[in-house]
Amino acid sequence: MKTLIKICLLLLVLLTACKKDDSHPFYLTCKINGKKWEALKYESLLSNRHVLAARAYYDPDSAWLQVGGSRSVKTPSQPDSYMHGSMTINIIDFEGEGSYILKNYPLSGSGLYFWRYHSWANMDIRYTEPFPAETYNASTTDEYTGVCTITKFDTTNQIIEGEFHFDALHRDFDVVANVTAGKFRLEYEIKEIGS
Repeated sequence: MKTLIKICLLLLVLLTACKKDDSHPFYLTCKINGKKWEALKYESLLSNRHVLAARAYYDPDSAWLQVGGSRSVKTPSQPDSYMHGSMTINIIDFEGEGSYILKNYPLSGSGLYFWRYHSWANMDIRYTEPFPAETYNASTTDEYTGVCTITKFDTTNQIIEGEFHFDALHRDFDVVANVTAGKFRLEYEIKEIGS
């Protein structure tokens, strides 16, 4: 009987040790003007698995990191009145863990290769407050900036974690969105981003 109990305990320990670590699921979340916004989790029709509408790409050749997420996948549990759209953070000259200043969006500068000199954040969020239009695109500028801090860059398991905050200006309406309490934990893919 004691041998059977020992075997059961050993099996329990082995099963617990082999269980996939789900204690830190993948996510991308923040607050926009104080309201919670997070990348959508939805059920894939192809795999019947829950999928996070967020991604991270790293291009080691151009040292460009891109992190982004979306709420644009519509489901019955996410009504249209909820803030939806997408958000992207681009870090140029990425060197791993550390803090990166987010500033002027490339289209606001001059020169074909302006995007190679600054890291930036931009968003396409569809909701009415505080913007007068239903849809808008806002981005960081020289005046409205932010910071993205990469707290973990695991090259073995291709996991990236970080925190961010920024102000984004909608130039057409001269209105600013305040993005705070941003956090993410994502798997990243090695992929060519810029050429």
